[in-house]
Amino acid sequence: MSKDRESDFDFDELFFSRTDKRGVIASGNSVFQRVSQYEWEEMLDRPHKVVRHPEMPRGVFSLLWDTIAQDKMIGAYINNRAKDGSNYWVFALVSPIEDGYLSVRLKPSSNFFEILKEKYSELTQLESRKKLSPSQSQEILLTMVTELGFESYEHFMIEALMQELESRQKVLGEAPIEELKLLRKALESGSFLQEKSEGIFEEYKKTSLVPMNLEVQAARIGEEAASMATISTQYDDLAKEIQDEINKFMESGKLVQEKVKDCQFFVCNSILQREIYNFFEKETKPSPIQKANEMQILAQLQEQQIREAKTSLVEIQTEFSEFKKVCNDVKKLAIGLEMVSISGKIEAAKLNRNSGELSGLLDQLSIFKDSLKKSLTEINDIGNELVHQITQMNKVLIK
Repeated sequence: MSKDRESDFDFDELFFSRTDKRGVIASGNSVFQRVSQYEWEEMLDRPHKVVRHPEMPRGVFSLLWDTIAQDKMIGAYINNRAKDGSNYWVFALVSPIEDGYLSVRLKPSSNFFEILKEKYSELTQLESRKKLSPSQSQEILLTMVTELGFESYEHFMIEALMQELESRQKVLGEAPIEELKLLRKALESGSFLQEKSEGIFEEYKKTSLVPMNLEVQAARIGEEAASMATISTQYDDLAKEIQDEINKFMESGKLVQEKVKDCQFFVCNSILQREIYNFFEKETKPSPIQKANEMQILAQLQEQQIREAKTSLVEIQTEFSEFKKVCNDVKKLAIGLEMVSISGKIEAAKLNRNSGELSGLLDQLSIFKDSLKKSLTEINDIGNELVHQITQMNKVLIK
């Protein structure tokens, strides 16, 4: 049978399989058995690689095993091969559990899927042409992911999982999942906070030489501008404090966004675990699988992910509280900056000559001061929205 033929696997279906620590199949649901086209007696107690497609890059499995060996979850696009030679693509979420691993799979449909299929094809050809080891292939895979614009494979898989869940709802003609709607807004808010904090630093850098230039101009004018030299020193001291606080500000903004991304993973995991639990609960096809035992394992994993999601929500709020403290410190320094700017303009106005360049430098301070004030207001507004989104998400997860 043609290797290009796909095994029957619909978008409204989900399947799971459970293995021991060695990767030997211990259980699964009827969709797993049907799609793979093996009878249960042909699969149980056999290595999971029985369904591995020969055209899958070995680097993907190298990364998968390295990750779950560290007791971490991983999501990946995987092409499997059924008994008759047909293939079936999945997005698999593999979770370490007691005495083994549990993998939940959905049929992929997002844009990420098409992109990764091309990358996998390139990687498979490289493996063959250059005789790459699995670890070498893994390194190239990680490089490919960063070239797609992601900081790490972890960030990639988190976004891929969310996009697959969102895309699946659209393909099935169903309403968006409430948690995902709130999560997408929270991600936008977190990204805005990080970008704004970095933007403030860029604006600050434009004025970093103002104190020195003020001092140079004051010295050039002479005794008449002695007060400007004092103001320059005041601003220099203030600028150092501002730089320290802005550095904290940027780091804090980055941490908020990292916590939101952690939350993204746990919330998406909890949704997928909920979906597979509900799907398996309705299963009636006879099989040698002890359904009650598998339901208990799925329920425990779902509860674990909900707990992790709730913990991550608390961590976002905690980190954002720290972010607001730094924000308030920057606001206080901004008031000091405004006072220095006003004093400087008053002193510059007293000069009868050579005040043009001084005024230009002071205008730079005013521009930065106004930009800082505007950015802090926007950050406060978006921060309040983020807190609201997190509060709503927590309520939805409680249901």
